[in-house]
Amino acid sequence: MPHMPTLGSAYEEITKQGIDQHFAIPKHLDLKVVSGFIELSGKMLPEQIDCMLVCGEGKRFGITEQYIYDIENVLCVFEAKKTLSKKDFSDAVSHLGKIKKAFSEYFEHKLINEAYDPDVDVIGLRFSQLTGKAAPTHYMGIHELPESEGMLFYALVQEFFAPVTIIHGYSGYTTERGIRKAFLDIIEEKKAEDGIGVGIPTIPSLVTSGNYSLIKGNGLPFLGVCQDNKWAPVLSTRYNSAKLILELIWMKISVRLNIKMPYDDGLYMENLEPLLVAEAMREGDVAGWMYNSIEPSEKFLKRNDDRLWSPVTIGKPEVSAINLMAFKGGYLQLDKDLDEYLKGKYEISVEELKDTLISTRLFMLFDGYIRPIHSQIHMITCDDGSGFVSSERERFDVWCEENQIKPHYLNLIFME
Repeated sequence: MPHMPTLGSAYEEITKQGIDQHFAIPKHLDLKVVSGFIELSGKMLPEQIDCMLVCGEGKRFGITEQYIYDIENVLCVFEAKKTLSKKDFSDAVSHLGKIKKAFSEYFEHKLINEAYDPDVDVIGLRFSQLTGKAAPTHYMGIHELPESEGMLFYALVQEFFAPVTIIHGYSGYTTERGIRKAFLDIIEEKKAEDGIGVGIPTIPSLVTSGNYSLIKGNGLPFLGVCQDNKWAPVLSTRYNSAKLILELIWMKISVRLNIKMPYDDGLYMENLEPLLVAEAMREGDVAGWMYNSIEPSEKFLKRNDDRLWSPVTIGKPEVSAINLMAFKGGYLQLDKDLDEYLKGKYEISVEELKDTLISTRLFMLFDGYIRPIHSQIHMITCDDGSGFVSSERERFDVWCEENQIKPHYLNLIFME
């Protein structure tokens, strides 16, 4: 097909029809895949959308097959490319970034002028996993956080409520390092162009090029954390790009419509490598994100698609502390008595215990106490006093079966 616009339209149609399948989106939920435009507060954005997953009825644009949908009814926005070149990549980042920026302004307008009070329960879990601290129970609690934590909370809120944005390249980059480097170059170039660059909310949720992908580590569904406990908002992988698209669509459907989707991953986990590490910073009057990149060789990035889930392994002091926590109603006070007990029996300090429990991403600090992040925690104690702990009961059961362990759980159910 030498006529490039027609060929491009063909690949956009493949994307639309690929998503609009019974196995991908439940038809009884009034979800559909269309092309067209997005509207905010009655104003139509000029950016034309190749493909978007929407809910409900939109307005047909004249006699065309294009539709206009209010931003509240747009779940996912796609840019489809036959071959993802660097120019296409950069243009798509800018295109989708304008939509995310418009959503951010719309969201702020609702907060200020309409007394909008968004539900931040799910966001609070991700915030606590990243910081080890309790999250605000209401959005306006953001103003009580230290500035850097407030910026993190705001970024997670934007990720949760804004449409998922996906750049879907059928081909293009032939190495994982290649797509990682291209993205880093684009960030640098956009910073040089306007002095501002690409903010966390405007980074696409997913970029694919053949089997290589870049994905947001925002907890929806993948949470990116480096070994030094810093947030990794962008990660990469070299397998299953189509599956990643489906997972992001399902995650958005599940949080938007409050239904459970049939992931059925068992113990399988995506083998993701951090690309960006982000830290909230202030320079004079300007607050923003400082990025550090992780740039290993292609040889280092080559890895098998065989990563499996397992519960967190904990030692005797942590098992003892969780048992005490359960006995005391879910709160373990980090006081002098506990410090003396831990030093006398396990030769560790209360500070070391606190750091270990927080590093599991299952517990957090709360007014001088340690408590669970999730509503349910499950623990198995081994014969030697060590143990395994998780918040995911179904996966824990499968893991026990695979490892021939009889699951005698301590179930800590935390109710507020």
